[in-house]
Amino acid sequence: MQPGDTLPDVAVKTLNDSSRWNEISELNGLVGPVQLYIGQRLRLPDSAYTCEQGQNYTYNPPSSSLVCTTSSGETPAALVLARGFVFIIFEQLPEVGTGSIIRKVAVVPNNFSLAPANLQGVLTPAEHALNMNPAASQFLSGSTKPFGAPTMKGTPVLVDIAKVQAAGGKVVTVAELVADLERYVVQNPAAKTRVEKLLWAVKKIEGEMLIASKTPAGSGKPISSIHTQFVRSAEDLYQAFTNGQISKAQLEEALINLERAYSKARVIGKVGRVLMVVGVVFTAVDLGLATKRSVDQKSFKPIAAEGVRQVGGWGMAIAGGKVGGVLGAALGVETGPGLIVTGAIGALVFGAAGYFGADWVADHISPN
Repeated sequence: MQPGDTLPDVAVKTLNDSSRWNEISELNGLVGPVQLYIGQRLRLPDSAYTCEQGQNYTYNPPSSSLVCTTSSGETPAALVLARGFVFIIFEQLPEVGTGSIIRKVAVVPNNFSLAPANLQGVLTPAEHALNMNPAASQFLSGSTKPFGAPTMKGTPVLVDIAKVQAAGGKVVTVAELVADLERYVVQNPAAKTRVEKLLWAVKKIEGEMLIASKTPAGSGKPISSIHTQFVRSAEDLYQAFTNGQISKAQLEEALINLERAYSKARVIGKVGRVLMVVGVVFTAVDLGLATKRSVDQKSFKPIAAEGVRQVGGWGMAIAGGKVGGVLGAALGVETGPGLIVTGAIGALVFGAAGYFGADWVADHISPN
């Protein structure tokens, strides 16, 4: 066997018929799928073209000829790219707070276009935050925290602030909202206790930011399952606070740790993208070799079979990444990178399993 050889290749070279690869397989007691290696010796059917004793064949692709050469008894070194089965999914979590915010909604619109209660409303930011007249508000509330506003329930949607502003929308930053609340309490001293409680929530817990317009279609998108784990964890912490199970100080500390864990997970996800590229390179090599076999054999079967293998591998990798992320969350969201790492491990394990499962199917189309 030479670098890059497959049984169909050998059948073409020695029998001039790729479909006779199974004769070679049966003659040598091979069971598919077969892993061949350089230097491996195979017996050939009597009708095969073979070299004299002491000689080895060398296949010359340009002329499609078989050349017999005298062997020195030494096997020359060769560098061969081995299949790595690297099906890894590393999720890159979004950066929330600068270019995007999280808004929770009861129902997600098909085009992700969100509208306030009253586009013609004239409430001040403070009046909206104090929930003084919700039906007359021209504002939409969102959170600059990576886990959203834990005081709110609903389906989290990631809103792109740049797209909102490009469409003419206006935003009220956390700092601007805080300033308006402080102005309000000066004018309304009787509301001091209520406003101070709200200021604590806006600054420490929610990171509330307002959008004073409708959001354009396509400016929002759903968050991933791993990102959702952070959102739900923050909600559970706030629920524990309202139930009196943890103190205000403990809630603040826990949310700070959760935010740090999210930041670490973002870094791990970013670095892990390099490993994803490695997996993609292996896939490209596999598809390239399959394409060459299709051209040599003048058959679409090799590339079709490899397509089945790759779809099986990457499809299962995506599913495995989600399963791994859920298992990581069960170990504790506060570990942050654990969700990303267990997700990647799940993708690797499920992806390899999916590839080999699909390989069994693909070998009935064209053996690899």
